[in-house]
Amino acid sequence: MNTSARRRSAARLAAVQTLYASESGGGALPAVLRDVLEGRLAGEALVDIPDPDGVLDPREVTKALAPVDTDLLIRLARGADAARARLDEIIDASLSGDWTPGRLEHVLRAILRVAVYELTELSDIPPRVSINEYVDLARAFYDGPEVKLVNAVLDRIARQVHPDAFAARH
Repeated sequence: MNTSARRRSAARLAAVQTLYASESGGGALPAVLRDVLEGRLAGEALVDIPDPDGVLDPREVTKALAPVDTDLLIRLARGADAARARLDEIIDASLSGDWTPGRLEHVLRAILRVAVYELTELSDIPPRVSINEYVDLARAFYDGPEVKLVNAVLDRIARQVHPDAFAARH
């Protein structure tokens, strides 16, 4: 992955972290976003360091993330926050099976909000790229059915918003 792509991936993660922190009592989005941009919040991830002998539990250490594409971070965080009600309607209408709006954890809801904002509002990013990025991001937080949910919801929405991008290729 090139440097520019890493910066965009880091921006997506930081946008999700910003929304999550704001909604979890971290303050109004502008203040949380400022903390993220100034390096006081986010910018790190927990990484499991396994015991090579398999005797001890893995330990978690923090690892600095790649620098973010600040323009993308700001667009995603501000946009998803401002459009929260509309995004939730789109997300809730795209759920299927056992998934109900009330079942979505805060992190999962933040991932979907930022992803759906990107898919519906940022026409300069190919929808398949957006889907892959947010599925990978979901894998960083979950190893269960949540990853499949993110993929299914984003695929469903992307096909409605960008039908030409999914038209059969000849």
